[in-house]
Amino acid sequence: MTPKTFEGFHIYHYEEVSSTNGKALDLIDRGISNETVIIADKQTEGRGRTGKNWISPEGNFYASFIINLLQITSLGSSITHWDSRLAVAAHLDVIPAHDAKIQCWNDRESLSKLTELTFVTALAVGNTLLSFINDSNVQYKWPNDIFVDEKKISGILLEKKSNSNWLVIGIGINIDHAPLLEATCINKLLSSSVVPVTDTKIQMQVPMSHARMILQNIYILKELVINFNNLRKQWILDGFCAIREMWLKRAFKMNEQISVKFASKLHEGIFIDIDKGGRLVLQQKDGSLIYFDAGELFVNNIL
Repeated sequence: MTPKTFEGFHIYHYEEVSSTNGKALDLIDRGISNETVIIADKQTEGRGRTGKNWISPEGNFYASFIINLLQITSLGSSITHWDSRLAVAAHLDVIPAHDAKIQCWNDRESLSKLTELTFVTALAVGNTLLSFINDSNVQYKWPNDIFVDEKKISGILLEKKSNSNWLVIGIGINIDHAPLLEATCINKLLSSSVVPVTDTKIQMQVPMSHARMILQNIYILKELVINFNNLRKQWILDGFCAIREMWLKRAFKMNEQISVKFASKLHEGIFIDIDKGGRLVLQQKDGSLIYFDAGELFVNNIL
């Protein structure tokens, strides 16, 4: 298959794959020299964090970005992955962490860069969504989900093989379907939006056809690639501070009571900040602060 090229990325489109992340990792194994995007109309074995299946019907957006880490900074080959899980309980926001053995790395700065890249990607997805829906409702859930009206609309999954300079960033966006009750999708939001819509938005509400779905996803991909490149450039040139500030303006559950499960222990408190290293800051009842680092949860090759 000969790829198309857009904004420096090679683009491969498939009607159906087991998972776009799996396809991307296979491509890396075969040898790759250019940043690449894998996009598919449907996934039969889509993956989410914690090994759960990502329900992937035709009509939503599924893509994986293959990023050259050497273009960002010298990350070293000792980094593997982290695994972080998010869930919502009846009254508290629960962020459970993997209670398996935590892996160790010598290069903490490199790991921090990967954590920061998660925020960059979330902002890129958020900015893409803002071109379609009421901007006041888009929020970011630490470390890598995007919500609208307190319902999940997008998720991000990072995977990296050890001793590789390539990082895979899987992105799913609900366009026509919200597979779970606690999820939402773009077209559901558009149908109830009071914000005037552009021609593109109107077209997205026309009954789905396979051809329109492909055009729709390619349009979204182009917006996403442009937003990602712009934000990545800003991050590389100016550092994490501006990225962090943009993320915090739309932080999900900010200044609210949440629970964080880490190493089999549940910590409760107020989510008060994301610090300069991308760590979630929890204030307990006694006023003490606990810091949760996504990098410390980087196990089993997945974030």
